[in-house]
Amino acid sequence: MTAENDEVRAVAVEADRIEARAWADWFAAMPPELRSEFGIDVRTVADATMLMAPRIPATLFNRAIGLGMTQPATADDLDAVVKAFVDAGCSTFALAWGPYSQPAALASRLDALLPAQRTCWAKMVRGTDPVSSAASDLRIVAVDRSLVGETDRAVARANDAPFMAGAFAALFWRPRWHLYAAMDRDVVVGGAALFLDGGGAWLGMAGVLPEYRRRGGQRGLMVQRIRDAITAGAERIFTETGEPAEARSNPSLNNMERSGFQKVVSRTNFIGPRCTRGPRS
Repeated sequence: MTAENDEVRAVAVEADRIEARAWADWFAAMPPELRSEFGIDVRTVADATMLMAPRIPATLFNRAIGLGMTQPATADDLDAVVKAFVDAGCSTFALAWGPYSQPAALASRLDALLPAQRTCWAKMVRGTDPVSSAASDLRIVAVDRSLVGETDRAVARANDAPFMAGAFAALFWRPRWHLYAAMDRDVVVGGAALFLDGGGAWLGMAGVLPEYRRRGGQRGLMVQRIRDAITAGAERIFTETGEPAEARSNPSLNNMERSGFQKVVSRTNFIGPRCTRGPRS
């Protein structure tokens, strides 16, 4: 492996690490009633972070991140991850595997265990270069106490998950998190989160209500979070989105590229037993 490949691999490892830390911290912050209702849990097998919500039939909330990225995985590790999801009663789950997961030969066993379906995510990164302003008639503001409830409900509905109302608001009091609202005059129409972790930052949980889309809200949320992450001292900013067959057909990916993000790696999600949608950032 060349020095250049080593550097790219290190960035891919960092991308997985901060994504896993952000989601694990969010799961830990969720209100007890949601944790109980949906069976929300975080576990670790080898170097994989396992997000579990067995009573939410969506791979976004039931997936393993980072297996084989910081140490070679074994067949037993792989079997243990799959068994943990099955034993927890997850009706669907995803196991992430990419070109830097080790050992490469384990991919054939993964394919045999979970042969039915898979999706592909683009892991994205940018540095501290200035980002151009977004053209939008929606205002992007930092969430305060007066807006946290409305923003929580808007984000849940925008992501087709009204049952998750209360989960986003829990981050308002959580260290390392910054929340944002997209507003049409005095109405909250969307929101997003920024997670800071040492010299890194992660963007996630973005959503704008359907009736307010195509007005630059998603781009505005991204630009503001990038600027605040840089101000906070982040040297690398990460996010991810679903990667379609035609790369330019994904508005989320287009927004990321216009905001200075570049793809680190394409990561395959091996899914068992059925597929659901991917992330929005």
